[in-house]
Amino acid sequence: MKTDDFDYDLPVECIAQTPLEPRDASRLLVLDRQRDSLEHTTFREVGRYLRPGDLLVLNETRVIPARLFGRKLPGGGRVELLLLKRIDEQTWEALAGGKGLTTGKQVQVVDRAGEALALWVEIEAVLEGPLRRVRFSAPPEPYLAQAGPG
Repeated sequence: MKTDDFDYDLPVECIAQTPLEPRDASRLLVLDRQRDSLEHTTFREVGRYLRPGDLLVLNETRVIPARLFGRKLPGGGRVELLLLKRIDEQTWEALAGGKGLTTGKQVQVVDRAGEALALWVEIEAVLEGPLRRVRFSAPPEPYLAQAGPG
């Protein structure tokens, strides 16, 4: 099985940009395995589905717009980087989409229109599967709003 098997188009308008208020009005999809059925409800109803001994884990992490696009140097092949974990000011672990992203390969980061930004990336290490350790020419945070999906 390849990670590409899980790629799909998701229109931007289908991605939540801000949290729903009130937060417990968020949608909840419940799978009843005994009845082999799905139920659409809201998170405020989650207590109806919990049983003694169940564990509920709440994730309050903040999400940054961490998807960057670029072109391989030289050659110009398309690259997509999803920043996962900051190691230091300029080094991140990232999921890398694109062919030939081996150690030493350089990528020019581009804006939404495909124009080069004053930021490039070098692949420092190939980790597991599409996971790479990358080093930016400068801290990438100031560029995320320009380079990420619109």
